[in-house]
Amino acid sequence: MTVEYNFEPHRIWFTSDTHFGHANIIKFCNRPFRDVTEMNEEIIRRWNETVPEDGLVFHLGDFCYGGSKEWNDVMYRLHGKIYLILGNHDFKNIRSGYTGRFEHITQQMSIRVGGQGIILNHNPFLCYGGSYRDVWQLFGHVHSGPRSNTGLDHARLQYLFPRQYDVGVDNNDFRPVSFYEVKEKIEAQVRRAQEEAGVHAFIDNEGPRNIVFLDSAIAPKTKAQKSALGRIAEETAARTLEITATDGERLKEAIGRRISAIGGGARYVYLGPITMNDFRQVTVDAKTGITEQNVDDAISLLR
Repeated sequence: MTVEYNFEPHRIWFTSDTHFGHANIIKFCNRPFRDVTEMNEEIIRRWNETVPEDGLVFHLGDFCYGGSKEWNDVMYRLHGKIYLILGNHDFKNIRSGYTGRFEHITQQMSIRVGGQGIILNHNPFLCYGGSYRDVWQLFGHVHSGPRSNTGLDHARLQYLFPRQYDVGVDNNDFRPVSFYEVKEKIEAQVRRAQEEAGVHAFIDNEGPRNIVFLDSAIAPKTKAQKSALGRIAEETAARTLEITATDGERLKEAIGRRISAIGGGARYVYLGPITMNDFRQVTVDAKTGITEQNVDDAISLLR
């Protein structure tokens, strides 16, 4: 179930995977605590040091282990109103007797904070609505962080989009992270992604973000082909980014990552010999190269 809300930025914090009462998580994630009591007390202290009593905290799952005693030992000591997005361990540990402590309990939330669209889920998504625009996806579960990169999912994190972020305590000094902190971290990730993808030149605040992904296999060789390609820029203000791929799936991934790094409002067309289903493209014969008809088709897709 997806529930949508609007919130004010200065009231918002995010966290995940506190695992209160879970002794084995200390060893599994290399947490710097002697025992579960010290872990519980230190995470509670840092939580209350960070979140004001009237704050709103979105906890993205795996809140606590054990039964009512373990939950009651921590949940009523925490500052703020807590929205709980259920994690895989919560399903078997949460009890109906203390669900009233939470403002809302759900498996997923879609919220807006100061105009920013955010999808909240316990797990990171490989794809999600808005991944090629400016929508964030915040998650936990994977226990990433400077001390805890030993989880089974760690190798998969390289495939995430730059607008995704792990708000789990292992990745955030064992305390909730504010909306403004997440914003700063995601903006830094986006800048790095833009540099790595070579799309910095495509980031501007004026005019359309139209992009021609030109397959290197059909790079213009003749004066007529170069002139034809230039007409796309003249008529649509598009910029050209050369791209190379050996098959359609790799090409989709390469283009998708660049579009994600560029952000909202980008329109694109691929010019090249690889044909893909459900993709914005103009298929160009590798032997013939770019033609005026190819250019007309590309202009039509960019308008």
